[in-house]
Amino acid sequence: MPVAPHTPKPPAPADNAEEQPTTKTTGAAREAAAEPVFPGLRVLPLGSGLVLIGLGLGFLAVRLRRG
Repeated sequence: MPVAPHTPKPPAPADNAEEQPTTKTTGAAREAAAEPVFPGLRVLPLGSGLVLIGLGLGFLAVRLRRG
């Protein structure tokens, strides 16, 4: 009678909490993350930042040309 070759079983999935990080957040953590660090300080849109950089470069160019 022929004998079937031995095949090892695949390893079982690990139940360690270290390998599978949790992504659950509490309601208090979500609220704290949603509030700004400095009250009254808001993030400017990208267009506003580009306009301010352009104005600053234009101001420097005028200063260099006059000087």
